[in-house]
Amino acid sequence: MNGKIIATKLHKIENGILGAQNNPEIQEKLNAFGYTPERIGEGKRLLDKVNLLMTTQVGNYSEQYVATDKVDKLWKTVYANYMVTLKVTRVAFVGQPEILQRFNATGKRCKSLSGWLRDSRLLYNNLLNSPDALAVLAQFGYSAEKLNNELQMVNEVENLHSKQLNEKGDAQQSTIDRDKAFDELCKWYSSFRAIARIALYDKPQLIEAMGIIKS
Repeated sequence: MNGKIIATKLHKIENGILGAQNNPEIQEKLNAFGYTPERIGEGKRLLDKVNLLMTTQVGNYSEQYVATDKVDKLWKTVYANYMVTLKVTRVAFVGQPEILQRFNATGKRCKSLSGWLRDSRLLYNNLLNSPDALAVLAQFGYSAEKLNNELQMVNEVENLHSKQLNEKGDAQQSTIDRDKAFDELCKWYSSFRAIARIALYDKPQLIEAMGIIKS
């Protein structure tokens, strides 16, 4: 359910519960129908639980957005470096398709992050494990240290991506927990509101004080 819709409904529910707790006359009327202070307190605890889960859910999604932004920014930089290295490799071994194929330097690049991680690792690892290739690339300003540094950046992208997926999972679970608690609260409040209308049928001003529309 949309967070804004839940927040609006929570405000109404809070008005109803606090209106009852803070008004002795309302409490007396409700008590006659089984809604003792303790029973109303149960509703308040449900309300507090939902509010806490709302805060947790918002925080988890905020962390997910931050993690996603970090991945996107780093990937953009690392991908640009990788494409330069790929192009230099193609120039260095032009006319040697079998070598380029061995280094995974032929064909189109994968657009997905998972595919790009595979492609980039194949290129960097194969180059780093080939002394002959390193000797050739050295003529174009590429040392083993430079290639290894770029490979480490690729690994960092994957690490941030894994964190992003964890944050996404936490956010989704917090939404499930919030919605479950909210449904429980709504069920409780539905009966509470119905009884309040019955108990206070002759006191419309008290019903209004609880934020309940008289039906």
